[in-house]
Amino acid sequence: MADERQLLEDFQHAAYTRTEVAVGARAIPLEWDYGAILDECEVWFDEDAKVLIGVLILRIMPDRLFLESIATAPQAGGSGRGRLLLEATFERARELGLNRVGLITNSLNPALAWYKRVGFTIDHEEQKAGRVVVHMSARVPETGHDPERED
Repeated sequence: MADERQLLEDFQHAAYTRTEVAVGARAIPLEWDYGAILDECEVWFDEDAKVLIGVLILRIMPDRLFLESIATAPQAGGSGRGRLLLEATFERARELGLNRVGLITNSLNPALAWYKRVGFTIDHEEQKAGRVVVHMSARVPETGHDPERED
Protein backbone atom coordinates (compact mmCIF):
# COMPACT_ATOMS: atom_id res chain seq x y z
CA MET A 1 0.00 0.00 0.00
CA ALA A 2 2.87 2.38 0.77
CA ASP A 3 4.22 1.84 -2.75
CA GLU A 4 0.78 2.61 -4.22
CA ARG A 5 0.55 5.79 -2.16
CA GLN A 6 3.99 6.95 -3.27
CA LEU A 7 3.19 6.15 -6.90
CA LEU A 8 -0.05 8.13 -6.62
CA GLU A 9 1.61 11.12 -4.92
CA ASP A 10 4.46 11.23 -7.44
CA PHE A 11 2.06 10.98 -10.37
CA GLN A 12 -0.25 13.70 -9.06
CA HIS A 13 2.68 16.07 -8.49
CA ALA A 14 3.90 15.55 -12.06
CA ALA A 15 0.41 15.80 -13.55
CA TYR A 16 -0.63 18.95 -11.69
CA THR A 17 2.56 20.92 -12.32
CA ARG A 18 1.12 22.42 -15.51
CA THR A 19 -2.11 23.33 -13.70
CA GLU A 20 -0.15 25.10 -10.97
CA VAL A 21 1.75 27.09 -13.57
CA ALA A 22 -1.50 28.07 -15.32
CA VAL A 23 -3.36 29.14 -12.17
CA GLY A 24 -0.41 30.55 -10.26
CA ALA A 25 -1.37 28.64 -7.10
CA ARG A 26 -1.07 25.26 -5.47
CA ALA A 27 -3.34 22.70 -7.14
CA ILE A 28 -6.05 21.53 -4.74
CA PRO A 29 -5.24 17.79 -5.20
CA LEU A 30 -1.68 18.40 -4.05
CA GLU A 31 -2.95 19.47 -0.62
CA TRP A 32 -4.54 16.08 0.11
CA ASP A 33 -3.57 13.23 2.41
CA TYR A 34 -3.25 10.40 -0.10
CA GLY A 35 -3.44 7.77 2.61
CA ALA A 36 -6.97 9.00 3.36
CA ILE A 37 -7.76 9.24 -0.37
CA LEU A 38 -6.76 5.59 -0.88
CA ASP A 39 -8.95 4.59 2.10
CA GLU A 40 -12.01 6.69 1.18
CA CYS A 41 -12.11 6.77 -2.62
CA GLU A 42 -11.84 4.57 -5.68
CA VAL A 43 -8.45 5.20 -7.26
CA TRP A 44 -7.99 4.01 -10.82
CA PHE A 45 -4.55 3.75 -12.39
CA ASP A 46 -4.54 3.99 -16.21
CA GLU A 47 -1.51 2.32 -17.73
CA ASP A 48 -0.30 1.95 -21.30
CA ALA A 49 2.52 -0.54 -21.89
CA LYS A 50 3.02 -0.68 -18.08
CA VAL A 51 3.57 3.10 -17.94
CA LEU A 52 1.21 5.09 -15.72
CA ILE A 53 -0.44 7.72 -17.90
CA GLY A 54 -3.61 8.59 -16.00
CA VAL A 55 -5.30 8.54 -12.63
CA LEU A 56 -8.95 8.85 -11.65
CA ILE A 57 -9.98 9.46 -8.07
CA LEU A 58 -13.70 8.92 -7.53
CA ARG A 59 -15.73 9.45 -4.36
CA ILE A 60 -19.11 7.72 -4.17
CA MET A 61 -21.70 10.03 -2.62
CA PRO A 62 -25.41 9.42 -2.00
CA ASP A 63 -26.55 11.69 -4.86
CA ARG A 64 -23.61 11.70 -7.25
CA LEU A 65 -20.20 10.39 -8.15
CA PHE A 66 -17.65 13.02 -7.24
CA LEU A 67 -14.66 13.31 -9.54
CA GLU A 68 -11.99 14.22 -7.01
CA SER A 69 -9.22 14.14 -9.62
CA ILE A 70 -8.77 13.36 -13.29
CA ALA A 71 -5.11 13.59 -14.20
CA THR A 72 -2.94 12.59 -17.12
CA ALA A 73 0.81 12.35 -17.37
CA PRO A 74 2.42 15.42 -18.96
CA GLN A 75 3.37 13.38 -22.04
CA ALA A 76 -0.28 12.31 -22.49
CA GLY A 77 -1.65 15.87 -22.66
CA GLY A 78 -3.81 16.36 -25.76
CA SER A 79 -3.85 12.62 -26.52
CA GLY A 80 -7.54 12.07 -25.72
CA ARG A 81 -6.67 10.13 -22.58
CA GLY A 82 -8.58 12.60 -20.41
CA ARG A 83 -11.68 11.96 -22.51
CA LEU A 84 -11.31 8.21 -21.95
CA LEU A 85 -10.92 8.73 -18.22
CA LEU A 86 -14.01 10.94 -18.16
CA GLU A 87 -16.02 8.33 -20.04
CA ALA A 88 -14.86 5.76 -17.47
CA THR A 89 -16.14 8.12 -14.76
CA PHE A 90 -19.56 8.36 -16.41
CA GLU A 91 -19.64 4.59 -16.90
CA ARG A 92 -18.87 4.05 -13.22
CA ALA A 93 -21.69 6.44 -12.28
CA ARG A 94 -24.07 4.47 -14.50
CA GLU A 95 -22.95 1.21 -12.82
CA LEU A 96 -23.70 2.75 -9.42
CA GLY A 97 -27.11 4.04 -10.55
CA LEU A 98 -26.04 7.67 -10.08
CA ASN A 99 -27.15 10.28 -12.60
CA ARG A 100 -24.75 13.13 -11.73
CA VAL A 101 -21.00 13.62 -11.61
CA GLY A 102 -19.61 16.52 -9.62
CA LEU A 103 -16.19 18.14 -9.43
CA ILE A 104 -14.39 21.26 -8.27
CA THR A 105 -11.73 23.22 -10.08
CA ASN A 106 -9.90 26.52 -9.91
CA SER A 107 -11.54 29.33 -11.90
CA LEU A 108 -8.21 29.87 -13.70
CA ASN A 109 -7.72 26.22 -14.65
CA PRO A 110 -7.53 25.87 -18.45
CA ALA A 111 -9.50 22.61 -18.09
CA LEU A 112 -12.58 24.64 -17.09
CA ALA A 113 -13.44 25.24 -20.75
CA TRP A 114 -13.08 21.51 -21.48
CA TYR A 115 -15.36 20.61 -18.57
CA LYS A 116 -17.99 22.95 -20.02
CA ARG A 117 -17.61 21.43 -23.51
CA VAL A 118 -18.20 17.93 -22.18
CA GLY A 119 -21.39 18.89 -20.36
CA PHE A 120 -20.45 20.24 -16.94
CA THR A 121 -22.18 23.38 -15.73
CA ILE A 122 -21.25 25.68 -12.89
CA ASP A 123 -23.31 25.07 -9.76
CA HIS A 124 -21.64 27.83 -7.74
CA GLU A 125 -18.34 29.54 -7.07
CA GLU A 126 -16.64 29.86 -3.70
CA GLN A 127 -13.95 32.35 -2.64
CA LYS A 128 -11.08 30.63 -0.88
CA ALA A 129 -7.70 31.98 0.14
CA GLY A 130 -5.99 33.00 -3.09
CA ARG A 131 -8.43 31.29 -5.45
CA VAL A 132 -11.98 30.92 -6.67
CA VAL A 133 -13.19 27.33 -6.41
CA VAL A 134 -15.71 26.44 -9.11
CA HIS A 135 -18.21 23.70 -8.19
CA MET A 136 -19.50 21.94 -11.30
CA SER A 137 -21.71 19.00 -12.15
CA ALA A 138 -22.94 17.12 -15.19
CA ARG A 139 -25.81 14.79 -15.91
CA VAL A 140 -24.49 11.32 -16.68
CA PRO A 141 -25.01 10.87 -20.42
CA GLU A 142 -26.33 7.77 -22.07
CA THR A 143 -23.69 5.26 -23.10
CA GLY A 144 -21.73 6.41 -26.13
CA HIS A 145 -22.98 10.03 -26.01
CA ASP A 146 -20.20 12.50 -26.82
CA PRO A 147 -21.15 16.16 -26.24
CA GLU A 148 -17.97 17.43 -27.93
CA ARG A 149 -19.00 15.82 -31.20
CA GLU A 150 -22.46 17.36 -31.40
CA ASP A 151 -23.03 19.85 -34.20
